[in-house]
Amino acid sequence: MKNIPKILISVILVVALAFSFSSCAKTEMTEENITDTVSTVETALKEFDTKKLKKYVDSSTLNYIMKYADKHQQFVDLGKAIFGDLSITVDSVDLESKTVNVTVKNKDFSSVAYDFASNLKAEYTPLQLVGKLDDEDFLNLSLGNLVSSMNDVSDETEVSVTLKVVTGKKNLVLSFDEDAENAVSGGALASIKNLYNN
Repeated sequence: MKNIPKILISVILVVALAFSFSSCAKTEMTEENITDTVSTVETALKEFDTKKLKKYVDSSTLNYIMKYADKHQQFVDLGKAIFGDLSITVDSVDLESKTVNVTVKNKDFSSVAYDFASNLKAEYTPLQLVGKLDDEDFLNLSLGNLVSSMNDVSDETEVSVTLKVVTGKKNLVLSFDEDAENAVSGGALASIKNLYNN
């Protein structure tokens, strides 16, 4: 009976060591870990799993969308509509520069996004739009119509982009610049930004 606490402590220490080693292994900058991270990010985007996305992706635009997705189901539905048909294929990994070259395929949402943003721009100022982001009726109608339009898109887009890979606390993280954000969004981001920049 006296040996049970010692055995228990030994087991706990072994388990803790195993977890610390597996955690180090996941943050190691290897081709396998980077490829696994890309696969994890692809699945998280398709399912719009905000917890995983916050853990594995660094993206200012996605962070903004996820902030509202935490409060409004309409943004979760929008995320699933944008990324549901997404495909990310690893072309090459450069361990020295800590980058991964990928081919991104998705539906081509550029026209749908442009039309949607044009209608909003004609009706609301940017300041009014920000105020509408917590209006449930507005979100149900406008984002519901956008999701419906996105579901009807059949054209596809294919783009090659380079993602930076950084070491997070417990895993590798993919850093998305504007080109990468636009690629995974099926061209939607560039369409909206171009409209509001003119």
